[in-house]
Amino acid sequence: MRSFQTGTPSRSAMKPVLWLIPLACLMSLLVLIFHLAPLLSAQTANGIPFDLRPLGYSVAEARAYLAGFTPAGTALYLGPIRLTDTLFPVLLTATLWLPLIGRGQLWFLPALAYGLSDLGENLATARLLNIGTQVQAEAVALASGFTQAKFLTLTIAVLLALYALVQAWRHR
Repeated sequence: MRSFQTGTPSRSAMKPVLWLIPLACLMSLLVLIFHLAPLLSAQTANGIPFDLRPLGYSVAEARAYLAGFTPAGTALYLGPIRLTDTLFPVLLTATLWLPLIGRGQLWFLPALAYGLSDLGENLATARLLNIGTQVQAEAVALASGFTQAKFLTLTIAVLLALYALVQAWRHR
């Protein structure tokens, strides 16, 4: 059913979506954590993946991490991990939007900024892996900046979504 006043789907019509998007997001996160991360760990000599460094990383840190990759590790990162890590931020962005429905467009901006930062980080990280240890400082700074922006905007988006959920729960 559609609401005649707003032209948006009713809450009951949206209920399956309200559950499917977060569940798909959770599934992609679980695949990343419990399936792909252990496989990557076995194919890299050292270090925390670029995506998990909220304070970013230096050129030396990036080169050291890249030096530890086996060819199979690079293929894994550029293949299944990249695909899953592209799906995850799209689903997480949508999940963060759900509690904000009806709050106005500005409320959505941090979640959108998170999603774009995470996708940009994925592209920049793939570039680092394709270049390898000869990576230039500018490429590292771009990827590291996207990582930092991702964590900052994710924090803001999560706080806004939690605030909206608490407000909705209080007013039900």
